[in-house]
Amino acid sequence: MYPVIGMTPRERIIAAIAHQRADYVPYVIPIDPEVTERLDAHYGSQDWRKRIHGFFQGAGVSWGSEREGKGRWTDAFGVLWEDAPGAGAWHSVDVPLKEPTLKGYEFPRLLPDEELARMREAFSTSHDRYRVVNLGMLFFERAWALRGMGNILMDFRLYPEFAHELFERLMELHIELIDRPAELPIDGIRFGDDFGGQRGLIMGTPVWREFLKPRLARMYGRAHECGFDVWIHSCGDNSPVIEDLIEIGVDVFNPFQPEAQDVYAMNRAVGERITFEGGIGTQELLPRGTSEGIRAEVARLCSEIGRGGGFILSPTKP
Repeated sequence: MYPVIGMTPRERIIAAIAHQRADYVPYVIPIDPEVTERLDAHYGSQDWRKRIHGFFQGAGVSWGSEREGKGRWTDAFGVLWEDAPGAGAWHSVDVPLKEPTLKGYEFPRLLPDEELARMREAFSTSHDRYRVVNLGMLFFERAWALRGMGNILMDFRLYPEFAHELFERLMELHIELIDRPAELPIDGIRFGDDFGGQRGLIMGTPVWREFLKPRLARMYGRAHECGFDVWIHSCGDNSPVIEDLIEIGVDVFNPFQPEAQDVYAMNRAVGERITFEGGIGTQELLPRGTSEGIRAEVARLCSEIGRGGGFILSPTKP
């Protein structure tokens, strides 16, 4: 099938998900504000920005926050966070579920009417872009945020009934967040969770399949019932469960990290049944590679993985 010339950004993304050729491989280049300013200074103007196309109109679900001073803030779930200066990240300082019980804890109601109205307005004027709602850090990552990473990993073994109850409630929260904007002109839902470490799953494959997979299947199934594509973000090596993810309905997998898994081997194994987003390594290639090496790898990714659709080029996360 020959590509259509002059496609809109949205049409290019839809073609990639459908494993159809577009006029070129769509891409995402996220750039931090500090780096954007440095590039402006490097090129002497902002003209370079016009060469980077925007393919998405995104809208996220806010957790709410209350600043505590000194770079600390408490989110709507009651988790106290601290900013990591210069890293563009944060880490938890205090958790609300200090014991393995939900007794006395009330989950916040997210996506209030005013936020939904802003989402509707943003999507109503972006018909040429792929419209996606981001549900980040609300399932496994929310579980460890509520309990602490060490505690939730021990809960799987020591307090499995509590762990099941917690993930069941987080699943119900997701269903609510999927249903709330169901009438909006949305193309996809991006679920954000980091299941993987550098060498496999953080919690291990058997635990993932018992506690997370059945509930993820219901969440992804509900998104499909609403007519949305299912995107997931999960850093690290997810190869042990890539077949599971396809089975339960994942349409697009991000970030597809070459340092954590062989992206070419994974594409050969399952690339006809899932779309990959990412591929450009940020642990080795971008910080340590040469300009020529980066260009060569981008060309290889596009020609080998993106030649028939099913690929969105992007830097990955470390």
